[in-house]
Amino acid sequence: MLSAVRSAGAATVPAAGVPRRDPADIAERIRHLGELHQAGLVTDEEFSVKKAELLAQL
Repeated sequence: MLSAVRSAGAATVPAAGVPRRDPADIAERIRHLGELHQAGLVTDEEFSVKKAELLAQL
């Protein structure tokens, strides 16, 4: 019976463990990241990695 309780509890946790964010907030953060990239404050690799992380939150 204990395993049934554990299974039921696990089903209530979101698959990714992270709640979805507002798409407008994500878009604004990507725009800001692009500005930093254009200004030379963020490398191409840093921009690509962080952009992918932000898009994964959608």
